[in-house]
Amino acid sequence: MPLVAIGISEREVGVGKFEGFALSEDEISSFLKTLTRSDLVEEAVVLTTCARTEFFAVVNSFHAGIDFISEIFASSCKTTPSEIANYAHVYYDAGAIRHLFRLTSGIESQIIGESEIIGQVRRAFGRSHELGFTGSYLEKLFQRSLEVGKQVRSETAISQGITSSAYAAAELLTKVKPDTQRALVVGAGDIGSKVVTALVDRGLEVHIANRTLNKAELLASQSGSVAVPLESALANLTQYDAAIFATGSSHYLVGRYHISSQSDGSLTDKMVLIDLGMPRNLDPEIASLGMVSLLDLDSVYEFLDAQMDLRRSQIGPAEKIIEEAVAEFSSRAAARESLSPTIASLYQMAEKIKLGELDRFRTRLGDLSESEQQAVEALALGIVAKMLHSPVSKLKATSPERAEKLADALNYLFDL
Repeated sequence: MPLVAIGISEREVGVGKFEGFALSEDEISSFLKTLTRSDLVEEAVVLTTCARTEFFAVVNSFHAGIDFISEIFASSCKTTPSEIANYAHVYYDAGAIRHLFRLTSGIESQIIGESEIIGQVRRAFGRSHELGFTGSYLEKLFQRSLEVGKQVRSETAISQGITSSAYAAAELLTKVKPDTQRALVVGAGDIGSKVVTALVDRGLEVHIANRTLNKAELLASQSGSVAVPLESALANLTQYDAAIFATGSSHYLVGRYHISSQSDGSLTDKMVLIDLGMPRNLDPEIASLGMVSLLDLDSVYEFLDAQMDLRRSQIGPAEKIIEEAVAEFSSRAAARESLSPTIASLYQMAEKIKLGELDRFRTRLGDLSESEQQAVEALALGIVAKMLHSPVSKLKATSPERAEKLADALNYLFDL
């Protein structure tokens, strides 16, 4: 069955417009349920980051599958399939495999070689797997993508220097406001945690606010920081030299009036606000206030652009690793597909023998109760399954060239 990938990135639509294509955790779960309830979709994974929304699915029909995913995505974003088609990139089979490998390797990231994407890919698969929306194909594909991502980083210099938006934000803060001493981090998730670590490493006094205070307290105890209630932190925002926001909130946490009402003209030096949220955590109108320097993801990416030359030079070597991995995975996938008839015939033959032997011996077993009959059938089934498990597993795991020869041998030996 075809593998398809469809997605939209901030690079394709722009930072302001991309917010309309971001999905919350609840929306992702609902999306997956809707997809896999259809006969068109066998397996699916949704990958979301601050700059992209991606769908990987095993479908029964390429065109119908793409149309169906686009329709559900459009409905979630309150837009039309035609608008999705205007912006979306679409890949098929080897192209979809290549796209995932490039994503996990950091080549497609705004910050080339950034490290967060590996964890985001792992969590995206884990979420779908826990909900029962993945099968053997996507399990193998995503496991291989994580291996490729690690291989690219270990064999090239694509991750040399600052490769994380979190660390880049901390570095940018020290450039914009070198005298920063006290900073607030709003959000205790993956990015927020890294921001805290980066700021603490620079010797700053760091306070952490989070919707769930317990999570902020845990991070504070691990990093030597201070946890504060979210409401209190937002109500006293101007008490900090700087604040970095990195939450998944679907609405603005801070607006223009929120800042101006706190300042009462007492700010003698600009405070710095950095918005790493997607959707945005801070109202862009805050930038019009003279007492605030508002920076966003675009500011972080621009800051890093000058440092990207080395990492850009590593794209070629990384692509070579990826192409070899795509060819190898595609070859193995094709081999597994070609083995399916042989494996199915082998199990059918074993099932036929099992049923035949049960019928032949049924009269010799006397009058068995229903539970005893079930026990005998379960015994026969267990013997067949255990006998076939090892050879079938080895057949699937072997090289495509050898697998073809072994399949021919099985067909000949068992007259399949």
